[in-house]
Amino acid sequence: MSWIVKDLWNILELRQSEYASFMNDDDSITAYEIINRIASDVGAKWGVFLQLNFPAGHAGSSSLGHRDLTMLVFRDRKKFANVSESEVRRAFDRLNPTTIDNAGFGYEGFRIGLSNGRIDCLPGGVHLWCEITPQVLEILDWLFTNAYGMKR
Repeated sequence: MSWIVKDLWNILELRQSEYASFMNDDDSITAYEIINRIASDVGAKWGVFLQLNFPAGHAGSSSLGHRDLTMLVFRDRKKFANVSESEVRRAFDRLNPTTIDNAGFGYEGFRIGLSNGRIDCLPGGVHLWCEITPQVLEILDWLFTNAYGMKR
């Protein structure tokens, strides 16, 4: 998983000229569209769905892809395959979560509260509403390898 995120970061940096002027011209909708087209292309290359999210108060081109990122492998999967829900929960314990709540809505998975945000971990993918640190990437590498069966 870290290889996908790092590829996204590199491509966003390389193609910054395509969206930067729209962010400065206050045409953020166009910038977001271009950014997510880039993310979609990177995701397609690796066989996942990537989307950058732009919640109010988290704007800024310097942190693009470094937080508020959705990565889906299996959109409709409701249960973890190859690992148990408790194994997934234990993997996230290494991040010293402030809270771990069940995902609900008939899905296995968790909402993991962190000091710098939250991770929604579902059987089909993750939503990263936090800073993507090396520790987060390490946990997600485990998750993508063991729960989603993805190898580099």
